[in-house]
Amino acid sequence: MTAHLELMVTRDEPPLTHTPMWTLDELCEKVRVSHETVHTWRKRGTAPKAYVIGRHLMFEESDVRAWLDARTARTDDEPSTGSGSGW
Repeated sequence: MTAHLELMVTRDEPPLTHTPMWTLDELCEKVRVSHETVHTWRKRGTAPKAYVIGRHLMFEESDVRAWLDARTARTDDEPSTGSGSGW
C-alpha cells in the first residue's frame, strides 16, 4: 500500500455530527425578518451562532432552536424582569 493510503481512515458515520444548516435566507423566512434585522442582531451580539462558509452565512438548526428557546415569551404568572422588550 502506498504511504498516502496508509494514513486514510474509513468511517461508517457521516463526517459532520451537527444538525442541518440553514442559510441566511432560510433563517429569515423561518423567523420572518429581513436580512438587515439578522445583521443588526449579529452586530449587537444577539443573533444565533453563525458560521461563515465561503461567502455564505450559515446557521446550525440546533443553535437557532436554542436561541429561540432562550427567547420564549414569558407567561403571565412569571415575574417581570422590567426590561419591557418582550425578549
